[in-house]
Parts: sequence; structure tokens; C-alpha cells
Amino acid sequence: MTSSKEDLEKIRARLPGSNIDETSFLATDYLNHLNEAVMMLEMVPDMPDLFEEVQEWQPKSYQQHFLDSSFQAKDLAVAAYEAAPVQFRTPFDKAVELADQGIKDSKDAIEQALAVGDMVAIAALVPNASTHIRHMIDIASAVIHGNSNVLSPEKIMEIEMDWQATLSGSMMAGGFDHAKDDEEEEEAINIGAMAQDDIDALFD
Repeated sequence: MTSSKEDLEKIRARLPGSNIDETSFLATDYLNHLNEAVMMLEMVPDMPDLFEEVQEWQPKSYQQHFLDSSFQAKDLAVAAYEAAPVQFRTPFDKAVELADQGIKDSKDAIEQALAVGDMVAIAALVPNASTHIRHMIDIASAVIHGNSNVLSPEKIMEIEMDWQATLSGSMMAGGFDHAKDDEEEEEAINIGAMAQDDIDALFD
């Protein structure tokens, strides 16, 4: 929704003292939602049972976060976000999207690792996932505080490629490829057994 200059100035005039940045029209309170997920993820290697709570965590839009919160100026926070200058709103939304994707990828990977009891993969993944997600939160925070030049298209591509490489590397540190090796070994045994049957048949 595009706001008129008059509407923007009316919103801006209400921002002082609201904990909403007067330049970006955004509030750091939203980051608590992302930080909650990271803190729970970081505890999973030592407390695997906590993963159930991690699974329950779901992405939440900026507006919904404030509407569900006890933030004193929640209605103003929503209105300000919807009127936020595009040079701040766009990189902020992208940073949140990357953080949400990092959390989802981590949840999926941990679920797979837990299914086969691969705590090595989890121990390798979680610190790397935490670093990646916290980096996205830091970028979102920088945007909130008025820095709009933190997420160029090239930077986004670099972050996405680095994350996928980190995710794959963390999983390989565990036993996921061992399962593949077991399948290949079983297949070789079956082929060998078939070959022996063919030999035996020649002498029947």
C-alpha cells in the first residue's frame, strides 16, 4: 500500500518514544520472534527433546507478530511498517525471509538426523545454522536502524550459496552418506549372490 506524503508525516509524528525507528519506520521488537527460534535451536544438541518446541515455531509476519504481542504501540507499528520507505522495507523483508528459510532448513535437517540418531550431524549443523540466522537478524537490525545498503542482489546470492554449502557440509559431517554406503553394500551383496547362483546353475 502506497501512502501519501501527508500520511507518512502523520505516522512519523507519532513515532518518537514508540520504539519504532523514525527513519525506517521499523521496530526491533519483531526480531524477538526470530531470536526465540535461534535460542531453541542452539539447545537441541544438548537437549534433543527440545526439538519438539523448535518444530512448533512457525514464521510470523511482521504485522501478525505485533498484533499478537503486548507491544504498547502495536497498531502504530503495523501502520508504520505498511508505510515504511521501500529502501528499508525491501531489504528488511528479504533478511527476514532468509532467516526464516535458514530456520526451516535447519528444522528439516535436524528432523532427518534425529530419525537415524545422527547426533554428529546435529552437533555440526546447529552452530553453523545459528551463525547464519543470527547474521540475517543482524542485517535486519541494521536496516531497522537506518542502514539500507546491506543487501545487494550480489550479497543475497552470496549468502544463499554459502548457506546451502554450509548446510550440505554439516550434514556430511554426520552419517547421512553412511546410509547410502550401506545401500550400495547391500546391492553389491545381492549382485554377488545372483552371480553365484548363475555359476551354480551351470553345474546343476
